[in-house]
Amino acid sequence: METMSRTAVPEQERQPDRITRFETDDPDRANQYLVETLDHDLTVDRLSAGTLAHQRASGGRFTIDDLRLPLDLAYSAEATGPVFVDLHAGRAERTLGTEFDRIAPGDVLVHSRPGERFATRAWLAELRSVTFEAELLGEVASGRPRFTGYRPLTEVGARRWRRTVEFLVDDVLGTGAETLVLANAARLLAATALATFPSTAVLEPTGTDRHDAYPPTLRRAIAYIEENAGTDISLADVAVASRVTVRAVQLAFRRHLDTTPLAYLRRIRLEHAHRELVNASPGADTVTAVAARWGFFNAGRFTGYYRSAFGVLPSHTLNS
Repeated sequence: METMSRTAVPEQERQPDRITRFETDDPDRANQYLVETLDHDLTVDRLSAGTLAHQRASGGRFTIDDLRLPLDLAYSAEATGPVFVDLHAGRAERTLGTEFDRIAPGDVLVHSRPGERFATRAWLAELRSVTFEAELLGEVASGRPRFTGYRPLTEVGARRWRRTVEFLVDDVLGTGAETLVLANAARLLAATALATFPSTAVLEPTGTDRHDAYPPTLRRAIAYIEENAGTDISLADVAVASRVTVRAVQLAFRRHLDTTPLAYLRRIRLEHAHRELVNASPGADTVTAVAARWGFFNAGRFTGYYRSAFGVLPSHTLNS
């Protein structure tokens, strides 16, 4: 990992790939940086010999922080969005309302929920924290879901969460992603969180949803998707345009087209990408660039979707 040199007065540098990094082994600079960056009510109890290291990967609507803390500290804050913590080394404690948790290496949990004040103590900790806008939860599930528990539902889910976050840092934010790619990545993060931790998210349609899943709903949804495929739209946006709930839209697509709204949106974006590749000059454009413009942040998956839809590899279309 590219890092700064450890000087007495280090500087924070901005990478073109949305990732910033900071390192220092100067105790005073470490203390100053933590106070300024965390922007919490923070107290550093003991600063040990060692290097403070912080990497921040920012996706606009979500942020992923990696911290190595050669110190003992205590801080408190009010969260603006859900915060998730994955502890790699050291130990920590978290107090949230009447809830108290000791966090050991290997633990991953919902650290705080929007609008709630929390207090944390950490001892020589290495951790990864993730936060995103609370509104994203309503864009991937009906209503306003909130988390009802702090620990993952299963260990399989915890591993899936870690893989998803790692993928976003390494393969999305580390590559200068396009706007649509970042929007899809943010919703992937929110959907993975709802699948990983206990919440109030309702996944099955109600009787009203089933009543609303009729052809006019489908027509409105299709029209909205086709008119806005090139912009950042969510499942919640499609539901608003269709004047029904998210679950009703999902049921309408399943009932009448045997697909999902997001799969239909993906197909429309694939068709736009296909037309661009047909008309592109091989030396002036690339498959990766075209895919990114239409919201596909995984080149391998884009290739698979494209071949399934059009029977050839996207590179073949570009070079034909």
